[in-house]
This record gives sequence, C-alpha cells and structure tokens, in this order.
Amino acid sequence: MTTDINEFDKRVTVRRWTDVPDSGFGIEQTFDEGLRIWAKVEPVSSGIFFGSKQLEQSVTHRFTVRRSSQITEALVTAEHVVEYAGDRYRVKRTIALEGRRDRVAIDAELLGAI
Repeated sequence: MTTDINEFDKRVTVRRWTDVPDSGFGIEQTFDEGLRIWAKVEPVSSGIFFGSKQLEQSVTHRFTVRRSSQITEALVTAEHVVEYAGDRYRVKRTIALEGRRDRVAIDAELLGAI
C-alpha cells in the first residue's frame, strides 16, 4: 500500500523524551521543543496490535511522515514521543516505509492524554 503525498494531512510533533532526577528523589519526564511535521495517522490492524502484544511491544498507531534531515529511521528512536490531537505516543520502531527512501513509518504506542 502506498501513501499519496496528499494523505499527509495531520500536524504532529515529534519530541525527544528524557527522564531526569527531581529534588524529591523521583523522576521528572522532560520533552524538548520537538519538530512539528505533517503526517498520515492511522491505527494499526488488529493482527499487528495483537502480534505486538505477544512480544510485549504494544503498537497502537502508525505515523507516516516525509523523510528529512531531521526525520529518519536512525534519528527517531524509542527515546522519542509523537504528540497528536492531545495524546502522546511512545515510539516503538521507525522504518523506511515499504523500502521507500522518501517516507518513514513511525510505529508507536498510545500512552494517553497530554
């Protein structure tokens, strides 16, 4: 299945997630400013969802984006989150979409509302 360039119709933000110690001996989650980009957003199929559950790597959504110097499968890692429509998603894996060099698929797990 190919992605038409016109399907990149949702604005998402990709942010780096860092846990830092706070003064109360806990952990504080911090996120960088991030990069706002256009994406195609879709829930994954039930087969992918349940297959990922068996591997304890829940994947609930796929964000398809244009490759750029800042968005590649090597640069967007599990240390990132995607924010969209008031929800935050933890990146589980990033791959070249269908082997194409102009698009990147970001598989992520819904964490909840921001």
